[in-house]
Amino acid sequence: MNQPRPTAARLRRQLAERLAEGGHVTSPGWRSAVDAVPRHAFLSTGVFRPVPGSAPTSYTPTLADEQSEAWLALCYADETLVTQIAGTVLPQDITGSIARQPSSSSTLPSLMLDMLEALDVEDGHRVLEIGTGTGYNAALLAHRVGAGNVTTVETDPDVAHRARSALHACGHPATVIVGDGRFGCPERAPYDRVIATCGVSRVRPEWVAQTRQGGVILTTVRGGLWSSGLAKLTVGENGTAEGVFVSEASFMRARQEETSGSVMFPSPDEGNARATGLGPEIADDWTARFVIDSTLDGVNLFQAVSLQGEPPADYWFHEPSGSFAVVGGNPGDGWTVRQGGPVSLWDTVERAIGAWRDAGSPSVTDFRVRITSDRQEIFTEKAPNTRWGKPVERLA
Repeated sequence: MNQPRPTAARLRRQLAERLAEGGHVTSPGWRSAVDAVPRHAFLSTGVFRPVPGSAPTSYTPTLADEQSEAWLALCYADETLVTQIAGTVLPQDITGSIARQPSSSSTLPSLMLDMLEALDVEDGHRVLEIGTGTGYNAALLAHRVGAGNVTTVETDPDVAHRARSALHACGHPATVIVGDGRFGCPERAPYDRVIATCGVSRVRPEWVAQTRQGGVILTTVRGGLWSSGLAKLTVGENGTAEGVFVSEASFMRARQEETSGSVMFPSPDEGNARATGLGPEIADDWTARFVIDSTLDGVNLFQAVSLQGEPPADYWFHEPSGSFAVVGGNPGDGWTVRQGGPVSLWDTVERAIGAWRDAGSPSVTDFRVRITSDRQEIFTEKAPNTRWGKPVERLA
């Protein structure tokens, strides 16, 4: 353990310098935190690296080796480093490659610091973090405001245990809670700041209730279409909060909000067909997907699927209702949609996208979000009379 320390310290300083030069670190407090907190100590189980050119993406393990400068250089690269696959698999568990979805990671430091700077913390602030992951972000927070002021909630008990151990070993013993972070942590409330490092379909009313009036909530709002916005809200009176989307930052979804992925593709004669002016190109636009996700929960998309020799089409599913829409055709002959189920899925998508286009197709950062006692609304000053949104969901 003696040899890597000066190397790690040098790499931390270099990371802090790069983040400052890139405008991701602008305050002395966060510069000091990056300089001081050893990211490699939170990656002791190793990481997964994507296999170049693989589709779907495959990952190969890289095990931790504190005697290797190459390993330490990777730890202090401005990269997202995957630490768990498929909810249970660690780098030490496999050889070769694995083609499954990542389930835990250490986010790229530039995004972490962008968010921490945006959080506007002050000395003595009490902070709630949703999604502990490796614990590195919690350690940065603890260095800045004091470990006793940081509460972090992690849904995976094993991930939480490793993070807690690393935090204590590094001298930043933040309080690590195992649970569904969407509930927050009411027993340690109220908080001055809430930061979520996982994506949620709604800004949680539980977080609003646990935050002091005038406090700040920072979270990504996203659904099943992998499009999201980083929302920064100020908490007001009577369970309300409002703020802006500051960027298009994206995180893994909260595990409790992941869809099952189990769908039944409709038969060729199922549903009602008609012409539509909205073709598959809509799925390639980040903000269009954000608008759809802001209107409907539980939407999944399978693109360019060919079944039983039919021409490729996009299959949209609304998992909560079992509804579907199949969009096909071509620009020359026109697009068609065939939809079925209790929710007229494509009708809803057309209305949401039509209102967005009527507003001039504003970007994610042109939108605001407002939370009231019964509704989350997404809106833009470019269309003052239009709201995209859905009812508040209260957890049992």
